[in-house]
Amino acid sequence: MIRSREFIIMYFKSLYSVNYLVTMLVLLLAGLLWSEEIVSQPRHFPHGTRDIYIANANGVRTNLLQNIAPIVETSISNGKYPGAVVLIGHRGQIIYRGVFGNRRILPNVSPMHFDTIFDIASLTKVIATTPAIMQLVEQGKIDIDAPVAVYWPAFAKNKKNAVTIRALLTHTSGLPTEIPHQTKISNERDLLKRIAQLKLRYPAGTKFLYSDLNFMVLAHLLEIITSEHINTYAQNHIFKPLQMNNTFFNPAKTIRDRIAPTELINKKLRWGEVHDPLAYSLGGIAGNAGVFSDATDLGLFAQSLLNGGQLPHIKSNHFLGPLSIIKMTTPQTPKHLVDIRGFGWDIDSPYSTRGILFPTQSYGHTGWTGTSLWIDPVTQTWIVILTSRTHPYPAKNNQLIKDRRTIANIVSASIVDISSYSLNNTGKGELNRAFSNIN
Repeated sequence: MIRSREFIIMYFKSLYSVNYLVTMLVLLLAGLLWSEEIVSQPRHFPHGTRDIYIANANGVRTNLLQNIAPIVETSISNGKYPGAVVLIGHRGQIIYRGVFGNRRILPNVSPMHFDTIFDIASLTKVIATTPAIMQLVEQGKIDIDAPVAVYWPAFAKNKKNAVTIRALLTHTSGLPTEIPHQTKISNERDLLKRIAQLKLRYPAGTKFLYSDLNFMVLAHLLEIITSEHINTYAQNHIFKPLQMNNTFFNPAKTIRDRIAPTELINKKLRWGEVHDPLAYSLGGIAGNAGVFSDATDLGLFAQSLLNGGQLPHIKSNHFLGPLSIIKMTTPQTPKHLVDIRGFGWDIDSPYSTRGILFPTQSYGHTGWTGTSLWIDPVTQTWIVILTSRTHPYPAKNNQLIKDRRTIANIVSASIVDISSYSLNNTGKGELNRAFSNIN
């Protein structure tokens, strides 16, 4: 057996080898033999694609946007993620498009393309589940402040009768972050039965605790009320109306080559199937994860939110109304909490990728696989950053967290066409993070 350090040297040298056959053999061998010891060693991904477009846009200091590429390329070179797609819109115009690195390095090296489709993981919560619930609110079919048990009586077990839908949407329900022995969950019925039996970690509304289970429950409520699974509902009522043609649960095998694979799990590459363990156990369809998408579609979604829910090219039609969008993207957590969330959306929590310059009216979300979306209604700006940071294994340190915030600072600093200079861009959550290490 080749020692791990020698193996890693041989592996990365092979990426640049002129002998294609040898390269492929080594990559396949890596897929079989990669171990935790190897993962812990320093790694350097190949440079791959470098395709950058910066618009000559009014109201934007475009020279600052040139600082985005070095940040991404340094992380790729240092093995933090194989590649990235960065797309930025401002006042309805694309001002930056960057395509970097490779969409995969196993089972063979394939350069990143702008139309690469990613497993967007927890972005599913805000791209599919949250807007679906808000549509039900608009239709008078669900009451945000009603207890969950009104719609799903079994949920009331073990003193969960006070948990409301608002608490689920803001991660203040008190539900634990996971179910005991959840790796053994085999189907939706089993999952729901075990959620119903859970006890709360905290009384509802008293603490912020991010939990996928909140959105598992929301997806079940959607199914109870509409008789549609989240995948069918989202496709018919969100993705299709918004012309998000490359957004779906369980992508077809025929387009697998366009998809960025995620992690090697049990010596098998997770490619075109959801990475999230719970969603995977449910066949790829869940309220917390499961959606695959690309930069163009996420940009369409973001721009529609900034346009008050208008559908592309059909200004008289909306997938959500402007007031619904304001409600779900403004603070909805109890005032005593430092971590601020909207309905589904992150505003100023520990996970925030706002940076320090965007106004506190901005909002966004991330996905564990390496995806993120940040939207600012004040400057009319959105940022999509898509990577497959778990490929072939997650790096020991998640550099992407810092990269997202740095890119957000660059973009927000570049914008000069603002109408008000009395904006608040410092939140309680930001200050709490900043001073958290001071005794």
